[in-house]
Amino acid sequence: MTMSEAIGGPRGIIDSSIPTVAFVTVNAEAGLTAGIAVAVAAALALLVLRIVRHEPTQQTFSGLFAVAVAAFVASRTGDAKGFFLPGIAKNAVGVVVALLSVVLRRPIAGYLMAGLDARYVGWQNDSRQRRAAVWATLVWGAVFALRFGVQGVLYLADESGWLAAANIALGLPLFGLAVLASFAIVRRLAPLPPQPPAAAVVDGEVVGSEWVGSEAVEGEVVRADGPSPEAPGSAGRVSP
Repeated sequence: MTMSEAIGGPRGIIDSSIPTVAFVTVNAEAGLTAGIAVAVAAALALLVLRIVRHEPTQQTFSGLFAVAVAAFVASRTGDAKGFFLPGIAKNAVGVVVALLSVVLRRPIAGYLMAGLDARYVGWQNDSRQRRAAVWATLVWGAVFALRFGVQGVLYLADESGWLAAANIALGLPLFGLAVLASFAIVRRLAPLPPQPPAAAVVDGEVVGSEWVGSEAVEGEVVRADGPSPEAPGSAGRVSP
């Protein structure tokens, strides 16, 4: 996975940034209500555009939901910085969950590893895989802690503009770095052997790697019960 793939490419960064930038800009010029309306409209427009172009919409749906929740909180608090309060709270929860899962010896990253690759299903019983899961979980805990710390300080300082900048800078770009770091940790600490090549089956017979198509090597037929010599004159054929 590349950095671009992890964050959805430049388009992913732009789509995630537009509603936030629109909110802060319009709020500064026309007030909180107008800023909320423009932010929600921008998120909806991005979703419609992706649907029309038949592009993946999962990330845009998530963004629309996040903007809707942020707009609701901002409208209830009557303050522009309330727009960023749900994200700050989410990161606080992320820190607690990550650290608690490590303390309980059930690091969240282990379950994600098993979900992405069936060969990690028994990660709890493998010391290397368990260690990789712990470190990968700590990486995400650090990401959540950084976001919470920076945005929390700016929230208390009533810096809505800087909150928007931090929200963008610590959003998808940092997410992409965390994904790449997690993959690197798992590959380094708990590498998996390559998948064994599958045996081919021809006319009810198991053919090993010595076979190409239906031609035998060294005049032998490889059957399920082992190799057996061919009858004279039958070289190069697979007996039914």
